[in-house]
Amino acid sequence: MAYKVITFFNKKGGTGKTSFSFSVAKDLNYPLLSNDDSVIEEIYPNKAKILDELETIDHDVVYDLGGFIDTDAIKIFKSSDIIIVPTTLDINSIKRTINSVMEINSFCNKIIIIINRVKKDKLNKYRQSIEALKGLGKPLLYIRESEAITNSIHLGKTITELYSKNNFTKNQYKGIYQDYQELLEAIKEG
Repeated sequence: MAYKVITFFNKKGGTGKTSFSFSVAKDLNYPLLSNDDSVIEEIYPNKAKILDELETIDHDVVYDLGGFIDTDAIKIFKSSDIIIVPTTLDINSIKRTINSVMEINSFCNKIIIIINRVKKDKLNKYRQSIEALKGLGKPLLYIRESEAITNSIHLGKTITELYSKNNFTKNQYKGIYQDYQELLEAIKEG
């Protein structure tokens, strides 16, 4: 039986790697492994581990890799079925994202870039940055700005769980839930 290896990576911190990797891992019921210190072991007990040395494993897994490339990271990239690179539209994130994608592309060419914290009415302001990302030739997914990203980690709930809680949260998180479902579909298809 084939298994799926999903890796979240960007050299730039603060782009949503951990929030998305946690949410995807828990929603798919996959283990989550990371080489970056975070709260994942507390919010995803018995399924999440922070390890000093990451190794490839022979079953479904989500990796949340810190912002550096070493021999362990290269092994993970090479074994990945898909690499998700979250970014924001600030100039520093764009620069680091472009650099990250160019570096990892030779290890795995199935890369999706998530543009996180999007304000739809501000997209024209960032047209040049978006065009630079499009120039990488990788699919772009837009995830609108929402408290769900922060709340996911604080509450230990996935975006799906936050959305599904009640009618109020279905209304509150409707937009980001739709965006997130696109990400899950892209992962499943990938």
